Amino acid sequence: MKIIRIIFVVVLINVLPMLSTEYLEILPQNGDGLKTIFQRYRLDYTEQNVSVFNSLNQSKLGSSNSLYLGVKYKLPIHLFEYNGKSIRSSIGNSDYDYAVTIQDYNDLLFSKGIKSNNYRINKELWVPDITFYLKEGENIVTNNSIVTKTKKSGLQTYIEPLFGERYKEVKEISHNLKDNIYYLVGGHGGPDPGAIGRRYGNELHEDEYAYDIILRLAKNLMEQGATVKIIVQDKEDGIRDDVYLNNSFKEVYYGDQEIPRNQLARLRKRVEIINNEYYKNKNSAKEHIVVPIHVDSRENKSRRIDIFFYHNQNSERGKVIASTLLGTIEEKYRAAQPGRGYNGSVSARGLYMLRNTVPVTVYIELGNIQNEQDQIRLVEKNNRQAIANWLTDGFLKLAE
Repeated sequence: MKIIRIIFVVVLINVLPMLSTEYLEILPQNGDGLKTIFQRYRLDYTEQNVSVFNSLNQSKLGSSNSLYLGVKYKLPIHLFEYNGKSIRSSIGNSDYDYAVTIQDYNDLLFSKGIKSNNYRINKELWVPDITFYLKEGENIVTNNSIVTKTKKSGLQTYIEPLFGERYKEVKEISHNLKDNIYYLVGGHGGPDPGAIGRRYGNELHEDEYAYDIILRLAKNLMEQGATVKIIVQDKEDGIRDDVYLNNSFKEVYYGDQEIPRNQLARLRKRVEIINNEYYKNKNSAKEHIVVPIHVDSRENKSRRIDIFFYHNQNSERGKVIASTLLGTIEEKYRAAQPGRGYNGSVSARGLYMLRNTVPVTVYIELGNIQNEQDQIRLVEKNNRQAIANWLTDGFLKLAE
């Protein structure tokens, strides 16, 4: 899917491995102030970005951080050697869209005469480690998605390609979950479809339905200001409204990492990715929550299973989160289907992911994929959305 790459780009410094410690050095022109230089190099002139520049050039600044003619200053733009193969492998970042943005940035500065040579010829890539823009405006592109600033409210609009063309625009409605990071993990994926149910001649693969609900939940959480990391990803299947979701084996892990065939290797890789992301971001959020979502399978097709939750036996916070989510869903059922009853549960388990993830983890099972009534919970798009909405409401309760 092609993404229009426009305006600002946000680059978190810890996103790029520092394969290069060399910065671009420039000489101010007559009449240049720092704002003019930033505009020339398409660097976003913000207090935070100016602070980065000042820290690189502390001994060279005059009073009120003024600049001197004839003195070289380092810009917060790293110099990387282009290997002639790809920008991703050259800079150590596997994100395709981000690499294209870096290509556009280098090509733009070359076309404006700011960069004297084409990176394909002189093998020199410029990679800002602060926010930068390609055109004047409000949009921001991160290494994962495009963001639009709304100055008055502080709310933003994201373009998240993983959600698909129809649902890619995510408009924040609040910052109620701004201080939280959620690591959402759709069950199975890649070479492992998980449990398989059958309905009117169609196969229902666990990984497809769990993933669709994961995406819907991710969109909801982002609308509430949360940071979301989707660990299992399918770059082609966004949020889908079909009854029978197409089955595929093309899912990958976060960062375009292949999903191993061996079950234990799959689990280890998920845990490794989550823990690495947690350590990178542990100081940037008040709470980190891992949410794996699965669909149970029972040979007894007549047995219905309400949504239930597992937590690590040593995690009191995990128990609180699971209990709050369960309580929220029970309330929703009482309102939507009076007299139905709800038999979901919360219990401690020693599952691999519960034992080995550093952030608190709440493991969710959605029902019996073999049961015809539970299947309705999965195949109807409104039901999948309802599950995502109810879980979101539970997370909002926890943040109150």
